Amino acid sequence: MPISKRRNTRRAAVGSVLFLAGLFCGTLVAVPKLHRVLLSEQTPVDLTCAELMQRGVDESPVVRLTDATIVEPAEELEFALLEPDPTATQNLPVGSGMSAWMSGDKVAKAKSTLADALRHPRSKKLMDQLVRGEVVPRGFVGQSMPQPLKLTPGREIAVHALEELKATGTLTAYVTEDPTSKWIVQAAERSNLTLPEPFLKSAEMDHYSLHPVSLQESKLNAGIWMGASALAMTLGWLFCSSAGWGLWILFCPIAAIVGIFGLPMRSGRGNRVTWMLAFLTGALCLVAAYGFAFVLGGLGQSQSTWAWQAAGFIAGCAGLALWIGIRGSIKTKRSLALSPRCLDELIASDKGRAKGKKKGKGKRASKKDQSDAEQYATLGVQQDKLKETLDKNASYSRKYLDPRLSVPANAVASPEALEHNLHWQKADFEEPLLVEIGRGEAACAVTIQVGCQSLVLGMTDELDGVVRLRMVSVLDDGHCLVSVDDSYPDLQMSGSNGHATLSVFESVNAQKLLAKHLENAADIAEQRHSRLVTLDSNEWRDIVLLSERVLKSILHDSGQQKWDVRDTTYGRFSYPAQPVKVFQEAVV
Repeated sequence: MPISKRRNTRRAAVGSVLFLAGLFCGTLVAVPKLHRVLLSEQTPVDLTCAELMQRGVDESPVVRLTDATIVEPAEELEFALLEPDPTATQNLPVGSGMSAWMSGDKVAKAKSTLADALRHPRSKKLMDQLVRGEVVPRGFVGQSMPQPLKLTPGREIAVHALEELKATGTLTAYVTEDPTSKWIVQAAERSNLTLPEPFLKSAEMDHYSLHPVSLQESKLNAGIWMGASALAMTLGWLFCSSAGWGLWILFCPIAAIVGIFGLPMRSGRGNRVTWMLAFLTGALCLVAAYGFAFVLGGLGQSQSTWAWQAAGFIAGCAGLALWIGIRGSIKTKRSLALSPRCLDELIASDKGRAKGKKKGKGKRASKKDQSDAEQYATLGVQQDKLKETLDKNASYSRKYLDPRLSVPANAVASPEALEHNLHWQKADFEEPLLVEIGRGEAACAVTIQVGCQSLVLGMTDELDGVVRLRMVSVLDDGHCLVSVDDSYPDLQMSGSNGHATLSVFESVNAQKLLAKHLENAADIAEQRHSRLVTLDSNEWRDIVLLSERVLKSILHDSGQQKWDVRDTTYGRFSYPAQPVKVFQEAVV
């Protein structure tokens, strides 16, 4: 099995285990614990045992019984029902029903074996966890039959409740309905079993289970259970949603079903629209979780429904999984943008151009007409904006001139610039070239690197101790792509025209800017049905000058600054944008 498939299988298996563990522990343990802890803060209602039987738990589940006493289970349990019948020595009858089967000698031997096992010292701890103390009124003399009020299972609980009665004279307990007797009667009826008459009469009454409030879990314990369960379920949901498709779905069907919810963002296929929808959906799930658990489920209230509380827990985990999944999707897409496979798909190759030349004349004509229409629309918008700008300032005469470029002999980059250069070198960028750019009277120290399969030129622009970042790529149709951080004083808003696209990102370092630049380049290349051209390190002058010119044109067209940007050519690159030859063709 390939490594990727084995990784998906392991991820899906771990996700399934975590999801199921979080689901069962959260809904069956954590939610009831939290509900009891919240209820234990209520003021108890003083009742007698008879009043509790009459009113039930509608008013308040926290009750202080004023006339209760505890019938503690005996230390030595009786096993009379399990003793073999000495007269039952006949063989097992055939076709005589369950009553004949219960009197057979084989069953007598089984009873004897079970009684001996329960008398063993090792079974005492188990039996102590199963026995239940009965709560009856003081002075009550009743028949030997199950009582409707019982403590929760455990001999230690019965001992603790008895000590509380001796110390305070009352028993404060959390009361819940106990349908165990009714379930036993229903199971016996379906199995055609005959139960004792006292037990049947007792099952007709409402039974209640009491747990001393002094033994309730603390908020910390309930919070730990809730947090651990939510974390396990959320992580399991994320693992199941991030595992790619494969044969593992046959072995982990639960992960496959749960993982469908993460399909829109799996394998880095999400975008800004998907992430925004996921964020809103996650917020909706969290709001629904509150409504299910507290409004409909009554979490921490007297009137409560466990099913709605469990639904609220699941909805809350879904919302958290969506929000965490957005972060994972963004990181995955950034890592994929830097992968060699994605970079290969962005490179404009000779094969792609050869295929384009073989297309029919009609298709070429239609594409030409379409490009002419787009160019006409773009130029029309530019002329309108230019006219508007000229109208605002009739004395407009500032002509754009290329900045001065020089390579100082003893230039040294600042430590901050070198830190960014090292991040780019990890993405297969060349060693930085130190250059000085003169813009008017100011001179800026600049480092220039070409890398990422020669698709990107990275720059650090340092002036007055502030290091700014810029990345430049060019599509094969001549459209220039420029990405900068928000430290440039005159480049604070993203914009575009027919020649270039400017993308401004807030508070990014060199590594994040590269990932965002490649993501944006892939999207724009797909929209324009184009590819990135391969850059040569000796073309750094042409690329820097082209980026400076297209930035001024964008500022002018957007109305932020006023420039007279003339047409020019920089080696293979032109302004206005013209199709770019492949570097090998340009050399020939």
